Amino acid sequence: MMYYLLLLLLYPVSLLPLWVLYRLSDLAFVIIYYGMGYRRAVVLDNLRHAFPEKSEKELNKISQKTYRHFCDQWIETLKLLSISPKALSRRVEANWEVFHRLYREGKNSYSLLGHTYNWEWANVACGWNVSQQVAAIYLPLSSTSFDRFMLRLRSRSGSLLISMKSLKRGLIQLRKDHPYTVAQIADQNPSVTEVATWLPFMNRETPFFRGAEQLARRSRAAVLFCSIKRKKRGYYQIHLHCICEDASQEKQGSVLERYVQLLEQQIREQPENWMWTHRRWKHTRKQ
Repeated sequence: MMYYLLLLLLYPVSLLPLWVLYRLSDLAFVIIYYGMGYRRAVVLDNLRHAFPEKSEKELNKISQKTYRHFCDQWIETLKLLSISPKALSRRVEANWEVFHRLYREGKNSYSLLGHTYNWEWANVACGWNVSQQVAAIYLPLSSTSFDRFMLRLRSRSGSLLISMKSLKRGLIQLRKDHPYTVAQIADQNPSVTEVATWLPFMNRETPFFRGAEQLARRSRAAVLFCSIKRKKRGYYQIHLHCICEDASQEKQGSVLERYVQLLEQQIREQPENWMWTHRRWKHTRKQ
């Protein structure tokens, strides 16, 4: 019932022009940043560790921009309910030829990205612009209604959504006679750090899931890093960087290490476009 109520309330809102929706985002920014102070201490603590060379004034400026982009992320995600393939493709550009080449060669791939805005647009735009079967690994929300609502948005372009809680069963659904790419936001915070790989990231030792690399190795798949750059409000540039052509031929752990290096490089180039509200460093390594 709640799911249908969400659709009834939010679909008409999604039909509004983006310039109107951005006014709502501006209002949300004032409420969240100045009114609620949502995780401001977390964001500034993360930024101080990541950029010790920057002044408090610089860090506060990055923090404000982060919250503006954070609000835009969810307003833009809502727009996925009704935006057309042509309109989204005009706003999300990419070197899709990397996927086209892999498709011609019959190669599967794993596409790794971070919590960089707007990853939701990137997923849907990919499904509308490549010939591969597109699948995305996601972590289900605690609310069944909201989870179903987000699945509707994320699958608009035909992407297969695979829950991390039933990963093995979900991967079986991938067509064996058709090249696929599996997208995963690989900077999630592992809940069980004993089986994670700890790597230096933004000046701190950080746990990362090993799963993406292991899955790519088992399927002899190529691995891509998907960098998302915000060109201006409502426009993004995706750069697909091929980390390797066949993960099974790479040294154990090297694919994950390269992903982390590329992610950090991307964040340092545009720090305000990463989700610093994420409690990424709440775990410490047991000695």
